[in-house]
Amino acid sequence: MITVERLHTSRISLNARVAGKGELVLLLHGITAGAVVWDPVIAELARDHRVVAIDQRGHGSSEHPDTGYTADDYVADVAAVLDELGPARAVVGHSLGGRNAILAGAAMPERIRAVVSVDYAATIEKGVFDSLRTARGAGEGALPDADSVRSAIRARSALLPDDAVERRAEHLFAAADGGYRPLASAAAITQTLETMDVDLAPALGGSTVPMLLIRGSRSPFLSEAAFIRSLWLRHDLFGAVVAGADHFVPEERPAEVTRLIRQFIARN
Repeated sequence: MITVERLHTSRISLNARVAGKGELVLLLHGITAGAVVWDPVIAELARDHRVVAIDQRGHGSSEHPDTGYTADDYVADVAAVLDELGPARAVVGHSLGGRNAILAGAAMPERIRAVVSVDYAATIEKGVFDSLRTARGAGEGALPDADSVRSAIRARSALLPDDAVERRAEHLFAAADGGYRPLASAAAITQTLETMDVDLAPALGGSTVPMLLIRGSRSPFLSEAAFIRSLWLRHDLFGAVVAGADHFVPEERPAEVTRLIRQFIARN
């Protein structure tokens, strides 16, 4: 059973979804999302691990500081979480969470035994980030009703299954201003996007922590070329492609992602 807990770290208070016992697997979501998107993966991994998924700073029900959304800020939060929970058998991240997982693993090899990054790697093309910032600049505003929320979620990917759409609609939006607004702080998203495209080549190439990179075969975010270039950075990097998935791989193919994580942890 997944329970909701509050992690009061030395830096920030974070909302967490927790299940299972054993060695810690820490899950980090993508930008604008929240810990709840990992629920199907949590349920499976919790059969043999203690699984903790956090709402990262500025997202979900965690604290929303006015500033502090650089990569260093997110990685420092991971360190503060590990101060509370102990070392991690693995840190797994999707999108923004994948970037943060890669950087955290490179910075704390003595505390993180393995890293899995889903649909985020090095050498992502500049145009990808430019498109994200342009889309954000258009603004979302309040959505008038629950059906509009679902439509906005589906607009991000036609491949999201119904249960993933409902999960996001129920847990990642709140009634406000006569409609619904995302729980993620607008300032947090804007500031995160401003500094999102960190050069990950040194972290991927120089880290000693075992790392698995997972890509959705139809991803518009992590191109096949960027994925391959990233794998070339280190001879012992593992790579896997999930057929038929786009950027939202953990929500579209949770069983496949769980299988890949479990196999990778067992090998390393």
